[in-house]
Amino acid sequence: MKAVSGKRSQDIVEDQIDRGDYNPSSATFRLANSPFYLMAHADFKYHEDMDKVLHKHGVSKPIYRVMTVLRERQPASIGAIAEAALTKRSTISRIIDRMLEQGLVTAEPNAEDNRITEVTLTPAGEQRLRKLTPIVGRQFMRAMDGISNRDIAHLLRTLQKISANLSKLPIE
Repeated sequence: MKAVSGKRSQDIVEDQIDRGDYNPSSATFRLANSPFYLMAHADFKYHEDMDKVLHKHGVSKPIYRVMTVLRERQPASIGAIAEAALTKRSTISRIIDRMLEQGLVTAEPNAEDNRITEVTLTPAGEQRLRKLTPIVGRQFMRAMDGISNRDIAHLLRTLQKISANLSKLPIE
């Protein structure tokens, strides 16, 4: 089959496949074929395991998530942390309060706009994150057992496309 408008033959064939089995509005749809159900199931199982592992080390999943956001960008505003952590701003504020009590972060007003609070990991927070990172890495490796790097990269590209599609204005 000849490529049309820059698409590979395989892409064209795959685009022509009936998506009825995957589409919830189809009579042939089954939950076991739902990409969103399977993503949610994998996410649930991964985070259920992570909750147990992190709890053993005195950290909640939400605190760990904030720590990983701060590992990549700090200082960070509460709004930026909420956006990156996919969590409501009010929830992040409560998490930051707990982290302040535990000495894991500092929170200071922005020098240019004191309405903005900037959060930074403390040395104790960085040390806790360094301790947890290999543990979380082992959980990741367990989850990805038997999956090639190529398949992981393909999964990431697919999820990025789905996310971009869902970031467009909704149908209704």
